[in-house]
Amino acid sequence: MRQSKQLLSVIAVLLIAACTDNSITNPLADAAGTYQLTVYAGRSIPATYIIQAGDPNYPQYPNGATFQVTGGTMVLNSNGTFIETNNYVTTPTGGASQNTSFVSSGTWTLNGVDLTFTAPAQNGNAARSVAGTLSIDTINYQEDDGTGVIQSYEYKR
Repeated sequence: MRQSKQLLSVIAVLLIAACTDNSITNPLADAAGTYQLTVYAGRSIPATYIIQAGDPNYPQYPNGATFQVTGGTMVLNSNGTFIETNNYVTTPTGGASQNTSFVSSGTWTLNGVDLTFTAPAQNGNAARSVAGTLSIDTINYQEDDGTGVIQSYEYKR
């Protein structure tokens, strides 16, 4: 009888522990938080790109430009939604600098370390579905940059 009571006590403790907010029962809450952009398209932040004059992918900059990614955040909410914001400065050759941002929001799921972002079309951008990984404090994913080239991105807490 005494062993039965001890066994029931252990089971009760395990059930209570299973209801707490931990990575086994609530991985979204554990992963939730704000992550800072550290790698954009394979380059460390700040990442600078040169747009060549006459580049057909950037007709808005016929004389070329400098494009710099200055930072960004990935906010994972415990309800399974996210907001990604990347900040840029574009300086047309011979022109004034322009600050812009890319903002994408949608849902995210986590299965072990496998992370998936899904966002509907928004802000002039096509719908996105991106798979990556989440370690203790780092989000890594790869995504087509729109030209068929797969680029790497990283955010750290």
